[in-house]
Amino acid sequence: MKKTIAICVLLAAVIGTFIYSYQYRSEKITQQTSVIAATSAQTTESETANEEEAAQGRHLVAEDKENDYQIYFDGTNTEIVHGEYKRTFTSWSYSLSCEDPVIYCKDYDGDGDNELMLKIVNGRLEEQYDKNSSPYTYALYMFEPITTSSGEKTFSAIVASADTWKEPFAEAINCELTQLKNCNKFLQFTMDDADETIVYNEKTGITTNEHVGYGLAFCDNSKNYYTLDRWTRGAGIYDLDKNGNITLDIQVLVNYQEITDTQYLGNIHCEMTVTDNMFSISPNTIVFNAIDPYEVADPRDLAESKWTCVIDNESAGTNFKSTEIDWIDAEFSLENTDEQNAQYFESMPSKIKCVDSVKFTQGAVVLTAKDGYTFSQTIADSGKFSVLINSGEDDEYDISYTCSVSNKNNSSTLTIKFDKTYDKEDFGNITIKFGV
Repeated sequence: MKKTIAICVLLAAVIGTFIYSYQYRSEKITQQTSVIAATSAQTTESETANEEEAAQGRHLVAEDKENDYQIYFDGTNTEIVHGEYKRTFTSWSYSLSCEDPVIYCKDYDGDGDNELMLKIVNGRLEEQYDKNSSPYTYALYMFEPITTSSGEKTFSAIVASADTWKEPFAEAINCELTQLKNCNKFLQFTMDDADETIVYNEKTGITTNEHVGYGLAFCDNSKNYYTLDRWTRGAGIYDLDKNGNITLDIQVLVNYQEITDTQYLGNIHCEMTVTDNMFSISPNTIVFNAIDPYEVADPRDLAESKWTCVIDNESAGTNFKSTEIDWIDAEFSLENTDEQNAQYFESMPSKIKCVDSVKFTQGAVVLTAKDGYTFSQTIADSGKFSVLINSGEDDEYDISYTCSVSNKNNSSTLTIKFDKTYDKEDFGNITIKFGV
């Protein structure tokens, strides 16, 4: 059920970014060229003239034995060694005091030879929204052994600093974050070429653009969802995966009208390559991914048809003296079920025993209480309700949207409406929670 919403934007800008300046030209996305976020082939890092001084007290901080690369740090100077090739940097002491560098060797630029890719700390995040992630931003260096005209064996380097992607990305890509009109639980992140207009359905607010992803809006304790005020791009974080591939994650930060808290909704994620001695964003790799607490189903994927599945409780006993139903925690499966079914609820925990029937449809679940029992209006108003599909699995979602209690004609019903319509096949494992 879980979907990674691909936003395969065919990037159209070519951006050559130097350490302190950049040049930019824009083309159509359909040309499938890449956004370049890079520095020139030469860095401004100064090198020490005295290698013996740099070696005093140094220790190994990273190594690739197979490709014979070593990184040494003596508390002040950092030396990169590859056989007879050496280069020393004097301004990395802060970076290496924070974290050891991460290195990987592979053919990054397609010339048939392996290069050394190095990731080091660039600075500290202004705000660490995810306490489980690194508090730092990073820079990338790609090194290649060269011999100078004077015979010195050293390294050339190209650099992607922490901020080189920002202005070029903004000029190349049109990004918008909106809130759906028919269900303000959903935040919608849409991207396209900078000169393209993003179009929305007037009734639902759902975009007709294909490059889109979704996330869960903030809400109060009663599950009233806040009103979107604005969004901003946060830090861009470079990384090297287990195969040495380069990635860039740009934080999407959200603010609401009712509160001052900032929500870290997710990331604009893309892969990067090295082209013409520059770091470039690979075409067809940009996606928006909501982070785990804010993942939601795609509201465009609606039920193909109407359906009903009723499960009647065949158990007579309830084992509860209180007539108020204020605690339900019950698991069901609609897999291979008929429209009308019978099940014994007595073996289940919670006050699901006091429920006479459970009726699922494409847009809601309705629980009817046994005679003499009523659902708690206080619990319904408190927001303590959920309907989890794929319960207990990695792609578990809470699809609940609103909750209401009706007490009429000596009958009490609890209705939990879903955030969109779903097919019956989506309900392989489902958990209903009320007062939990």
